[in-house]
Amino acid sequence: MTTPIAEDDVAVEVQAIQGTAAIGRVIEAGERAASLLGRTVLVGPIDPCGECDVCRRGGGAVCPLARRRTEIRSPLIARGRWVVALGDGLELPVPAGAAVAGDVALAYTLYARTGAAPREPLVIVGATPVTRFLVEIAIAKGLAPVIVVDPAHGAWRDWLTAKGATQATTAEDVKAAFVTQGLGGKPWRVIATSAVCVELAASLAGPRATLTVLAPIAALPGDLASREVLVISVAGAHPDLVVEVAAMCVKGEIDLASGTSAAANAELRAVCRLL
Repeated sequence: MTTPIAEDDVAVEVQAIQGTAAIGRVIEAGERAASLLGRTVLVGPIDPCGECDVCRRGGGAVCPLARRRTEIRSPLIARGRWVVALGDGLELPVPAGAAVAGDVALAYTLYARTGAAPREPLVIVGATPVTRFLVEIAIAKGLAPVIVVDPAHGAWRDWLTAKGATQATTAEDVKAAFVTQGLGGKPWRVIATSAVCVELAASLAGPRATLTVLAPIAALPGDLASREVLVISVAGAHPDLVVEVAAMCVKGEIDLASGTSAAANAELRAVCRLL
């Protein structure tokens, strides 16, 4: 590095990139981050300040003082507080590990913000790489999500079948699935994993339901208020959650290799555009 870095920062030699998240090796560290020197670390898309009122209320993803990465260059400068060091039993493959601080952490943030617990009806709408990870996270947490699918998307349906996920093509199918699970009388928790499926997800949110949407979205249907639907928006992954999702990947609860397959994800993006 030609310019000294701040005492809390690290310089990371990038080994792999997923969007604006990365995995790499720390080649320089400030005085307060010296313990990270030489370690392989996960780096997410943002570095919240960690000190403002927004951060203290759990809003790191929308911290007004955050550093936001729009592109990844090597070496990458990040705050040592927010990188996740690997090793000591927390090992992830390269390049797939780069997704852990990106799409995997974003999927976990959707799950966490929704607040769904076992024995609560959860509907997932959308077909993206984030959806794939969200389905695995929900199942690992003891939920039995119902995934809204298009009958024509065979490969996506085959993957869901292999995971034991319940599929539905209509609202009536969703209702029937929850009746079978003994959850027919509870308000649904609905998650839309992309902007193109928000309208469909909103149509499934009945009285007193919770609808979680992944930003940015153009607009929400105006009749949600008349049904007293609680709307939760997620602007990005919270860096505090990266450690937990990394551990889930290590334990095999999330299929990181399959979830980062270029061919599989290209197909999912095509499916998402057609929803």
